[in-house]
Amino acid sequence: MAIDIAKYIKEDAIITDLRANTKTEAISELVDKVFSIASLRGSAIGKDEALRQILEREKLQSTGVGSSVAFPHARIKEWGEFIVALGISYKGIDFDSIDKKPVYFICLMISSQEEPYIILQTMAAVARLANDNKNIETLFKGKTPEGIVKEFSMSGAETTHIIFARDIMRPITVVAHLDSRVEDIAKQMHLNKYDVIPVVDEDNRFYGEISCFNIFEYSIPDFFHQLNTVSFVRHFDPFEKYFKIKHSLTVKDILKSKGTAISEDTTLVEIIFQLTVKNKMKLFVANDGYLLGEIDRFSIVDKVLFF
Repeated sequence: MAIDIAKYIKEDAIITDLRANTKTEAISELVDKVFSIASLRGSAIGKDEALRQILEREKLQSTGVGSSVAFPHARIKEWGEFIVALGISYKGIDFDSIDKKPVYFICLMISSQEEPYIILQTMAAVARLANDNKNIETLFKGKTPEGIVKEFSMSGAETTHIIFARDIMRPITVVAHLDSRVEDIAKQMHLNKYDVIPVVDEDNRFYGEISCFNIFEYSIPDFFHQLNTVSFVRHFDPFEKYFKIKHSLTVKDILKSKGTAISEDTTLVEIIFQLTVKNKMKLFVANDGYLLGEIDRFSIVDKVLFF
């Protein structure tokens, strides 16, 4: 069953020009707005406690998800109706976002613990609206709260109880090209603590993936695959071959097959199947061959079990 996100977007819970200069100030300003709404004045949860829980959640991990959007939130025991407060900052706020860019649109959400997925589902619907309009900095510029509510109503922003790849994928920050030097890619793996990096072709379309395993495997002689143990080979250097030609070795030299990306409509159960039963380290999400995001096992813990 689809959930109409527009019904949660209220004019009296929108700030069209945030005064805040920091994310703590922005969250506090939006919490003040939430508690100025008459229907919440009788809530068993006070403003200070709500603010404390949202800030505590933010300390664990920034809710700046990239693309100039942030979703500070909390699931609070004994909280009543799910509520959304929106804030627009024209100057941008440092939210320690995953893409290191300032945030211009903040969607603060508070739900009860009895609705574990509604925050993720709302985040997904709002993110799709932002992505559809490409530039969140100008999407709501100059609009009144009434105009913003209308924007959501016209967009048909809705979500279902099913969680899709598009809802939990993370932005891709590093890609390799077929002619990239393996030495450079290994350095990116080291700096970013990545096991796998997507590979794109000359048209910037997804081609496959390069992993630490590919680099290790390239250095190992073929006959090693037939052995049960190599404990008797004490002085063999498995990276000797790699270091001899590392300056000329490129990604296409060690890729053995093209990769397969998943669609943004791949369901959570299909994703978990690929990550567990098929033992995939990372899944790449693409549309018409162009990369949209990535999902690994941490994404499940981060977005589904924790976010």
